[in-house]
Amino acid sequence: MTNVLSIVVFSSMLCIVFAVRPEIVDDILPEVKKQGQTAYLNCSVINLQSPAQLQWIKQITPSGLPGYISSDETVRVDYVVEGRRKYDVVKYRSNNREMYQLIIRSLTETDAGNYTCQIYLPNQNYKEWPQKLGELTVQIAPTIKGTSALRITVQEGQNITLNCDANGIPAPNITWKRGDGFPLPNGGFQQRVRENKRYLLLKPAAVTVFDKGGIYNVYQINAIDRGQFICIADNNVKPPASYTVQLEVRFSPYCTAVQDTVGQAQNRRFHAKLECLVAANPRAEVIWYKEYKSTQEKEQIQDNDKYILEQQDDQRLKVNEKWYTLSIKNVEANDYGDYYCTGKNEYGENQAKFKLFETEECRGQKCPSVGAGKIPIKFP
Repeated sequence: MTNVLSIVVFSSMLCIVFAVRPEIVDDILPEVKKQGQTAYLNCSVINLQSPAQLQWIKQITPSGLPGYISSDETVRVDYVVEGRRKYDVVKYRSNNREMYQLIIRSLTETDAGNYTCQIYLPNQNYKEWPQKLGELTVQIAPTIKGTSALRITVQEGQNITLNCDANGIPAPNITWKRGDGFPLPNGGFQQRVRENKRYLLLKPAAVTVFDKGGIYNVYQINAIDRGQFICIADNNVKPPASYTVQLEVRFSPYCTAVQDTVGQAQNRRFHAKLECLVAANPRAEVIWYKEYKSTQEKEQIQDNDKYILEQQDDQRLKVNEKWYTLSIKNVEANDYGDYYCTGKNEYGENQAKFKLFETEECRGQKCPSVGAGKIPIKFP
């Protein structure tokens, strides 16, 4: 009987203080803004009268303790950013409603989170106070913490791990591509790293592994893989971020004939030119040889009155590539046969074979109907 009487008395007191109980109407729409912009959270109430107060609160500590921002239109946080108050509360009235708009300026990552709009009711248990929750998301452009060195040197056949750790809100997508436009080791021109997944991409000579966090593993590096690898982090908040790693591969020479069969007429003071592309790191020593059919022995060719040994410059050459030429002057019958362009460095040796054969008419750059040689695109 005593408890019932107490409830009746309390309810009577509440009706004296609040003619009608105040309420929060409508949900607080979530707000999504970019870093540095201004956010607006709206809380609409009815029947709000003194001594009740509308409060904006943010959970700002790891333990969940509330951070009181405002009471009605009075901001309780004295915080100035770029000459303006960090927080403001503006009240708008429409019919029997009042909307309290929380303004948050110069947004940073720490401003993101949940904001509570609540009505403070004195002499009532706080658990019974009307409350609504609003969420603020602060979008932040990506940043990359590249944990890989800017330059990596490996020997052909070894493995590499490239790491591109990107941050941003929302979480950025990470894409790897090559700076020279050539395919990645897995054969594609770009590859996105998928979160929470691990998968393998196979090719005949290598395995590429992409993993969460921008980790990019390539096994059995090939000479053709050398060059720039670019990590791009993008979450549609401009600008995207990028990080470049220069991969240097040390490898034995690759020798390729620009044209492996060359014809020329004899005894008419015509010349023949053999052209050889050599890729190597470190740079290869290049030696030309002529093979005699009768003995099948190779004789090293020297730069003299019969032969001209030259190195050509060409902007189409890739890093570690050189273009060598052997000119055979005044072609005679004993000049026909097989020639070899040989490259050698500390990692090994390789060669390209040429055949010089007899023709009835002049052939070569100085002949009217024949143009210059071209670089084969198949060269690594």
